[in-house]
Amino acid sequence: MEEIFDKIRPILSGLAGGLLVLALVAFTKHEGKHDGNIRHLDYGKPFKIFAFLMIPFAAFVVYLVSQSYKGQEIPACLVAAIFVAGAIFLPYQAFFVKFSYDDEFVYYKSPLKGTKKVPWSNLLEVGYSKLLQSDFIVIDGIGKIWCSNMLNGYGELCEFLENKVEELNSDTHQ
Repeated sequence: MEEIFDKIRPILSGLAGGLLVLALVAFTKHEGKHDGNIRHLDYGKPFKIFAFLMIPFAAFVVYLVSQSYKGQEIPACLVAAIFVAGAIFLPYQAFFVKFSYDDEFVYYKSPLKGTKKVPWSNLLEVGYSKLLQSDFIVIDGIGKIWCSNMLNGYGELCEFLENKVEELNSDTHQ
């Protein structure tokens, strides 16, 4: 019986992780909060809870690494490093980064980059990271802004960006 469970365990954990991500995306709203013409993108409560819980979970993973068997130190440390990076990146993005925009400007605030207000004409790139499974935009004066599909307002931003990129490209070709 234990042998069967050992074969099924990776499948079950993969399904559990996939269902968690699916649930986080399902609770995301197409439109963000609006304050006049300004559209605010933010993470919903389920994502914020998940990001907060990553901190103690990463600490638990680091503890488990300290108990790893001889010869497994390198893979165990790599797994722990990924969890620690996630426990830093996710709460930082969820609680400390603020991203808003209107038809003319991008508003960005973070502890590392400060508060920025930059025109859309400074848009340099719209891209996608396969490694992080996330879209991003690069704006001169701000840098790279990560745009997760778990952000409330992500769908609205994608529609806006399609039109804005087209508009900016037609302006540069005239």
